Amino acid sequence: MKENVGTTDRVLRSIVGPAFLALGYTRLHGNEGSLAGLAAIAGGALILESAITRTCPVNAMLGINTR
Repeated sequence: MKENVGTTDRVLRSIVGPAFLALGYTRLHGNEGSLAGLAAIAGGALILESAITRTCPVNAMLGINTR
């Protein structure tokens, strides 16, 4: 898959991804098995992964290239 995440997009994803991970962990702390916490962790991990690899399958499906 070709790289389709640009520098600005990558920086934003590098901030938002860990923020979602932290939010998910705090949501799970008091209420084990919280669906919102699990969703935040999954979303944050995917956003962070796309920042690291510079490829985003959603961008590819929608034809968006910020690079």
